[in-house]
Amino acid sequence: MTVLALFLAGAEAATITVGPEGCDHVSIQAAIDAASPGDVVEVQGGTYRENLVVDMSIVLRGAGNGTEKPIVDADGRGSAATLVADGVLLEGFVLENAGFGWAGIDVRSKDNLIRGNLVTDNSWYGIFLDGSSGSVIEENVVWNNKYGIWINAGSNDNRILKNVLENNENYNAFDLGTNFWDGNFYGDFDGSAPIYEVPGISSVDQSPSGPEKEPVVEETSEVPDDLTEADHLQEGAVGESLDLIGQDSEDDFAEDGSSANLTPEASTAEESAKRPGLSLMDLGEVFDSPSEEEKVEVPAGPAVGDSIVDAELGESETSESTEEPVADEPPEVTVAAVEAYTAKDWVGRGDALCRSGRYDEAVGCYDQAIEMVSELADAWDGKGDALQMTGSYDKAVRCYDRALEFDPDFAESWYHKGNTLQMLLRFDEALMCYDEALRIDPQFAEAWNKKGMTLNRLGRYQEALDCFDEALEIEPGYAAAWNNKSWALQMLGEGEEAKTALNNARALGYS
Repeated sequence: MTVLALFLAGAEAATITVGPEGCDHVSIQAAIDAASPGDVVEVQGGTYRENLVVDMSIVLRGAGNGTEKPIVDADGRGSAATLVADGVLLEGFVLENAGFGWAGIDVRSKDNLIRGNLVTDNSWYGIFLDGSSGSVIEENVVWNNKYGIWINAGSNDNRILKNVLENNENYNAFDLGTNFWDGNFYGDFDGSAPIYEVPGISSVDQSPSGPEKEPVVEETSEVPDDLTEADHLQEGAVGESLDLIGQDSEDDFAEDGSSANLTPEASTAEESAKRPGLSLMDLGEVFDSPSEEEKVEVPAGPAVGDSIVDAELGESETSESTEEPVADEPPEVTVAAVEAYTAKDWVGRGDALCRSGRYDEAVGCYDQAIEMVSELADAWDGKGDALQMTGSYDKAVRCYDRALEFDPDFAESWYHKGNTLQMLLRFDEALMCYDEALRIDPQFAEAWNKKGMTLNRLGRYQEALDCFDEALEIEPGYAAAWNNKSWALQMLGEGEEAKTALNNARALGYS
């Protein structure tokens, strides 16, 4: 490894000192420019308002400890330190005040060791890796930035070890590559799982830690003497039903994609946090049976699949309103009304249940419609939406496939399938689905936006930017598209344009 060779050669290296007086240089950049490969640049305590570019394999080390560490202040104009040479060791600094779209430490090279730094109060990234591999990011404190450590697509085989990542506004950690995370402290880790799933693609920290939680003291109370046997039986029944929730088997999904006894697949903690919770009370019959005289029409509505949240990039297709949404409870229906239901009525009932977050019951309604008219594309699409919202992504994809088998020009179903494939990290297939949706309906602004989001995740920022522009030409007030455009511009280095796009998104209510 280049960085190891550099350290082994350290005995022959020259040491160049930086400080306000009595040193070789008063500017860190001047010392870097004067160094040869393998040299050590040692920096005394003080504040250095510079934007460092390290273009040589050197050791760049702060000479102080604790509050004596030298401070590199980017002055809001760029990154505090950018590594463009391979095999750099950077340790013992405070790196702060990077500008919009920039980083405290910007790593664009390989085989570096970044250790023991405080990276704080940067407008965008704490530590950013782009095109890096073989680097070690170790024992740094990264806090109070917009993003903590961000690893871009195409950066792989880096090691992120024993860092403190806390109080970063959007994400403490985000990884669009394949890298090794271990032993880091995450301010958002609550200890509810033994691992920390790093947002992004698939990286996991197997040995995370987080803030200590105050122990919860459970209050005990005496059981009333008058608790009846029936009460005990009712409590036992609830316990048994809780044990059954979430059990699933592929056997529940028939060859034709229908489900006779379907329960949701387990989804990730992040996805469950974004979806309306399923109450135990919601796991009842498809319909209740009040008096025969009651008869209420069930309103049909759009399926839920077009309001997917992309957690990794903080991008959303949902309403930008800050008010808590109020779910419409589907009205009660009578047995007589149900007996008169057509397949489309069952689809409408399923749509209404989806809007109220009762996805399991909705699946039952769509199955009723499919049993009556097996080639009803709306029923297959609606069922896919309901399954997708419970995290049953593979089953949802199969439902969309059935919908498209019966209606190949169903643009919304292509779009919903693309959204679900994104959740499965099958980005190339998702792009094909969005392309099909746009072939059928070129004015489908949401599909342009989602295609752009997928391209962003793949690091194809110029193509993504073109998609957001298409979406905004169709719908100029599309706040999420403005936000996503800001991201693409920022990644292309267009800081001022990115800031304008972000301001447009915020003016439209995006937060």
